[in-house]
Amino acid sequence: GRNFEKNKELKAIVRAGVPHKYRSAFWRSCIARVTAPCQGRDEPGFYKSLLSKAGMNMNIFVKQIELDLMRTLPNNCLFNTTGATGVDKLRNVLLAFSRYNVEIGYCQGLNRIAAFALTVLNLKEEDAFWTVVAVVEILPDDYYSQTMIGAQVDQRVLSDIMSDKYPKIMAHFQQFKIDLSLITFNWFLTLYVDNTNIDVVLTFWDSFLFEGDKVLFRFALAIFRIHHDMLLNTRDGIEVYNFCRAIGDSDLCSPENIKKIAFGELNPFPMKRVTERRDVHYKKVLAELKVLDEMRAHYSSSKKSSIVQYESDVVPLAYDSD
Repeated sequence: GRNFEKNKELKAIVRAGVPHKYRSAFWRSCIARVTAPCQGRDEPGFYKSLLSKAGMNMNIFVKQIELDLMRTLPNNCLFNTTGATGVDKLRNVLLAFSRYNVEIGYCQGLNRIAAFALTVLNLKEEDAFWTVVAVVEILPDDYYSQTMIGAQVDQRVLSDIMSDKYPKIMAHFQQFKIDLSLITFNWFLTLYVDNTNIDVVLTFWDSFLFEGDKVLFRFALAIFRIHHDMLLNTRDGIEVYNFCRAIGDSDLCSPENIKKIAFGELNPFPMKRVTERRDVHYKKVLAELKVLDEMRAHYSSSKKSSIVQYESDVVPLAYDSD
């Protein structure tokens, strides 16, 4: 149930690895705990009531959801045709969430999380829906918003920590003008579902649902640490990028290797450090977005002024009636 006590002993057990036969029940307990304060959590029929809602303000996301349904798991028989059994379930989960959280509505990345919940643990639709809600609750605000400010901020935080922990890797990236976020943005946005082997994904989710979002950084750092020397042997930007695209699915990227570093070698890894860096970068990103908005407004205003000036300068042609 949702009332299990979070303590050091249970954390150690979770980090060691939740046996797969207990995983579904454990995840549901974690999700119930996270979503306990959420609207409708204990209201019978709440999920079905979301599906029955209609309205123009809800329909703006339908088109994008429909486009993404077939892109989510194209090689999975549950999702590879419009009539596949998983497609309707995925559509329902995403539509229900768009009607539940109208501020976010729908954002790419949520489809992969919902599909993962539906398939890997074979969760029911309603459980998968609450999984998506839990993920949004655990992560910082604006992770899945239009601007994705929260996700942008975390990439900068990761870059800071990488510079502290593995300066040689960051120097290597800078040498070849590789932006770290091009590699890791999707790791965070889809909670490693798209980028690591299934055993690593399951291990990550065990700790993520139990401990929270700091695990995002622990796993990313561990993946780079495991491949530290191999990465430094890459010789140009293309080789670096191609190597990093497959880095999460390498033979070295096993749950045991990752856990040894993520929960051992990296300690101490205080959340205070992450929070402080998030605060700093959040202000910077907001300021940058404000400048962009001002530039857009100025460009739009200048364009309109130019059109008006052009129209006022046009002199009608005079035709000789003879």
